[in-house]
Amino acid sequence: MVDEKEFFESGGRPESVDVVNEQNDLSVKLKNVRDSMMATLALIIHDPHKHGHEIDELRRDIIRLATAMLEHGVRLEMPKKERTAEDVIKEAAGELGSMFGAQGVAAGLSFVNKVRTNITTNREEELVIYEDEAGGLYYIDEDGNEIDCDEEGNPLDGDEDND
Repeated sequence: MVDEKEFFESGGRPESVDVVNEQNDLSVKLKNVRDSMMATLALIIHDPHKHGHEIDELRRDIIRLATAMLEHGVRLEMPKKERTAEDVIKEAAGELGSMFGAQGVAAGLSFVNKVRTNITTNREEELVIYEDEAGGLYYIDEDGNEIDCDEEGNPLDGDEDND
């Protein structure tokens, strides 16, 4: 590197000048992203109700971080966990929540819970409920037995051996 005094003494045209662009240095880029994230977090910590929308800025900072690392040849590994349908639904609910505020978040979480309940509920076969001549309700189990039940298909107590 050329000292400033040497540069001007040589008439501003030294034979060899190494210009280092500090803005292109990985550590400078990483520090800039860190500073941006810290400033955003400080706003959110100061007043989460007023600055809750700043989460989107944190998301952009993560992308900037990954971009800077990739530009400088840092290998990034993909997460080991596979994305599931539930992950996609949670992300979508979070996006909608960020658009619509607190009520949107509540509605999004309610939606996620409903979907999770519907997915985890075993709905392979619908239960067919029959009514006998006396007005009693029953269904036929896997073994062909008639099981007395209520209107929703719940077996009545003491009806394990119903002939």
